[in-house]
Amino acid sequence: MQSWFVKRFLKKLLLDVQGDFGGFEERTSLLHRELRQHSRKATPTSTMNSNAHNSGPTAHTSAPTPANKSTSSQLFTLQSIPGQGKGLVASRAITPGTLLISEAPLFAIPSAASERDLAAHLRTLPKESQRAFLSLHNSRAGAGEPLSNIVRTNAYPLGPGRDLGGIFPLIARINHSCRPNAQHAWNGNDGEETVYSVREIKEGEQLSLSYHEGGPSSERRKALKEFFGFDCTCEMCEMPKDQLATSDERLRRAKVLDKAIGEAKRVRMTPEDALRDCRELVRIYEEERIADLRVPRLYYDAFQICAMHSDKARAKVFAKRSLEARLMCEGEKSEEAEVMAGLVKDPANFENFGTTKKWKMEKVPVGLDEVEFEKWLWREM
Repeated sequence: MQSWFVKRFLKKLLLDVQGDFGGFEERTSLLHRELRQHSRKATPTSTMNSNAHNSGPTAHTSAPTPANKSTSSQLFTLQSIPGQGKGLVASRAITPGTLLISEAPLFAIPSAASERDLAAHLRTLPKESQRAFLSLHNSRAGAGEPLSNIVRTNAYPLGPGRDLGGIFPLIARINHSCRPNAQHAWNGNDGEETVYSVREIKEGEQLSLSYHEGGPSSERRKALKEFFGFDCTCEMCEMPKDQLATSDERLRRAKVLDKAIGEAKRVRMTPEDALRDCRELVRIYEEERIADLRVPRLYYDAFQICAMHSDKARAKVFAKRSLEARLMCEGEKSEEAEVMAGLVKDPANFENFGTTKKWKMEKVPVGLDEVEFEKWLWREM
């Protein structure tokens, strides 16, 4: 019966659907819009053929990913979650930096693909793959363009700045949290989307990703309701009012700091102010228990400030911290981690190294305790 339904449904769509598929703008814009960039300067992140941008959906060259593909089938199970549909629940305690899932896309979707393109492509897939796609959540059910809306709800961009997205049936089962315990990233070398744990995950705890780039609760809830159709009830949004107000105040400040850190003229003319902002933002991330890609990006910002002003000693430390945080989020195959490893080895390889000689310093001082070292690092002494 189910196979007959799929066949009849797709045939009807091929005959009747028209109009453009809006791509995966919602998820591209909300899922770490700038964090997917990983830094304030773009680096190559995918080896996929860019010609795919101009065609309809394309099947992945390898066989469809098994529904249980992960580092261990014992890490989590698929369970029904009250009020959230299906979700992945940890079967045991999981340490930070653990590879949870590595999944090839069921198919890739250029933003120009239409509803008709999607229907035509689905007909070429095995019945099991068709059912896997059609079983995914549609946040706009009944609003027309059912296939496009499933894509809008579930697709992940295949790398920073790409207008090509992929459908990952297993990863799509991971529910949202504004304080996620996992991070997803596109691995262009292997052609797979990865998910790594970024915090301790207890047995029985849901795996979670963030569908939003962050910010105060009012902004998060509004965007999640508008684009994904649910009212967020995660641990962060459901904090007591006084705690939530404090958190919102910190996150508003974080947005101000992040914007200021990205101002090139300020970094060039008053680097001490930019580095002080980085320090304050690190403290906010620690207080908010933020452990996603914002962390390596922030340390990379601090690296760039020091490298620009010839401080090789501090630049090396910040490059190492950025690398460690990147590995936590993306694993050893991360292309960005490879770039950072090179900068740890020699910060002078950074293209803007030595723009000024204002902070020229070659070696990290020895004999400092932990507190003294941090004060030295952030130029507080």
